[in-house]
Amino acid sequence: MPGSIILRCSSCRTLNRLPANKLWDRPVCGKCGKHLEFPKGPVTAAGPDIDREINDWPMALLVEFRAAWCGHCRRIEPAVADLAERRAGFLKVIQVDIDSERDISNRFSIKGTPTFLLYRGGRMLSRLDGSPRDRRALENWLDQALDK
Repeated sequence: MPGSIILRCSSCRTLNRLPANKLWDRPVCGKCGKHLEFPKGPVTAAGPDIDREINDWPMALLVEFRAAWCGHCRRIEPAVADLAERRAGFLKVIQVDIDSERDISNRFSIKGTPTFLLYRGGRMLSRLDGSPRDRRALENWLDQALDK
């Protein structure tokens, strides 16, 4: 994990760098003084929100394309939720339901579920089509892609 993180203020849109060990101390924006918020679990994205989510998050961003009926998605769901919680502030996890967001799924050429896309600063770093074997395999893929 990095020694510092960057959070965008949802109020004034300023990027704020803060020490990683201060993340849970309710940090405030250096410009407007509002509390800096970050997701502590997976976030659902829909419609045009996906582009904003990808481009606005300055740290690592994991997009999971999933479906409620997908057994592999349900099997890996606890690992994805745990990852989002443990790496909150460093990693943002977004989930996209392929059945309700067909336009987004088509745009990203999603052919099966789950499919994972990893971004940093709006740039795609890696793609994983299909379910990782387990929690460790998901984290290994993520860590290897982030080290590139």
